[in-house]
Amino acid sequence: MSEKLDLDLWHQRYTQQAKWSQEIRQYLLGKISLGEGNKILEVGSGTGAVLSLLSEETRAQCFGVDIDIASLAFSAKLGYPLAFAAGDAYSLPFPDDSFNLTYCHYLLLWIKNPLAVIAEMVRVTRPGGLVIALAEPDYQARIDHPKKLAQLGKIQTQSLHEQGADTAMGRKLLGLFHDAGLQNITSGILGAQWESTDTGEIDENEWLMIQADTAGRLSPEALAAYRRAESEARREEKRVLFIPTFYAAGIVS
Repeated sequence: MSEKLDLDLWHQRYTQQAKWSQEIRQYLLGKISLGEGNKILEVGSGTGAVLSLLSEETRAQCFGVDIDIASLAFSAKLGYPLAFAAGDAYSLPFPDDSFNLTYCHYLLLWIKNPLAVIAEMVRVTRPGGLVIALAEPDYQARIDHPKKLAQLGKIQTQSLHEQGADTAMGRKLLGLFHDAGLQNITSGILGAQWESTDTGEIDENEWLMIQADTAGRLSPEALAAYRRAESEARREEKRVLFIPTFYAAGIVS
């Protein structure tokens, strides 16, 4: 992922993403009873945006692990009753059967060997517990409309690929959960809605991500032209941007 944004902006981005997956998160959490004494682990917890919401939505103890020390330090400042540890997703610093629920959120697309990470998530989850990948996008199936904005989407997708992302991760998720030996797998795509607006207002957080991802690939003039086209499409209520984003959940046997 781009290193051109500071942690405050990344936290805003992660918080935005957490809202996108809120509905499916609540649906999947309904598949398991999480009371006091139960434990939840987020692998790749980032700035703690999703985990802090889970701490409000459940009575379980919430733990996060991330390899990035700066993100962990940011998480610790949020003031939530959460526990964080530094660690690698390929070798989680927890004993077998430690958690009732282990999940990740927009993580596996950045992992070279996602099956190995899912296997680690299975290892630290108790039999009968749940392993979830809450959101993994498929940029190769991205839809941009009007057509004049499609090239911008292609440039951003290529940038993500060059940064190390698997831009087709979403479509692979169900198979990975099967190969990891998880049972009673539930999988699908997050819903999408477009609200009418006649202001042409652009999501500034989204645009900052586009700027970061296209840096060095588009001139300032070209980027400004795309921004004008984006604003015009929104004002005319023609803008559609859809990136299929998959989820999967399975029971540990």
